[in-house]
Amino acid sequence: MNCHARLVTESSDATSAAAALTADNTALESLRVTTRAAGGMVVSEIDSASVSTLLATVDDLLRCQMAAESVI
Repeated sequence: MNCHARLVTESSDATSAAAALTADNTALESLRVTTRAAGGMVVSEIDSASVSTLLATVDDLLRCQMAAESVI
């Protein structure tokens, strides 16, 4: 099964937050995450082979953005 999600969140500094969320581990073929800034928004596109991985990844992205926003 191929699953896709788009996570769009508001940010006080979208460029910095998107840079902080950019994945450095891209070795998994079953998971693809791209993150970019768009105006005052951070947009992450997630493609996964399983729903559980997709949900865990969305959760991780939200937690990491919350941490990044507190530092920014």
